[in-house]
Amino acid sequence: MKGLSVLGSPRHNGNNALLLQEINSSLKENCNIKLDKIEIDNLDISPCLSCDYCKKNINCTIADDMIKLYSKFDEADIILISSPLYFNTVSAQLKAMIDRCQALWANRFVLKKPLIDPNKKRLGAFVSTAGQPITNDRFKYVTSTLDLFFKAISADYYDNFFVGNIDHKPITNRPKIISDAYDWGERLAQELKRL
Repeated sequence: MKGLSVLGSPRHNGNNALLLQEINSSLKENCNIKLDKIEIDNLDISPCLSCDYCKKNINCTIADDMIKLYSKFDEADIILISSPLYFNTVSAQLKAMIDRCQALWANRFVLKKPLIDPNKKRLGAFVSTAGQPITNDRFKYVTSTLDLFFKAISADYYDNFFVGNIDHKPITNRPKIISDAYDWGERLAQELKRL
């Protein structure tokens, strides 16, 4: 079993990184998985040019690290995405990756030549933190973006792990949240075993 764990935060030791590390550990301990961990800001990913190349040709015209990620999405049984909430959406670095999945959508639905196997069962899960307390609609907009992203990569959007109020209570001062993240990873592992 393979997994792809993507840290969308430029802070490699921040709140999202800590949560993702705990979830990754739980996944490894609770199912036989090889996790490929990626820090998105260490990759060379240009933003989408909206050139429509992908509506006429297989793949994307931009030759950068995104081409490798398309293959990683295809191979993965689970894609775990983590990002802080910036203006009710993901980080700019992660948004560039998501927007570049337009090529996957166009190849599948316009050209009818998917780069990612649409018949393979794979899970998508999202981890996010917000500086402010969680309200009913705090994560509403970002989940719409992630829903479309997971559809583009042919993954079932399985679940979210959200933490609010980190401006006043960082993750390092909240052992219960860290424990909850581990437990959530265990639930993901159980779901993966059902694939």
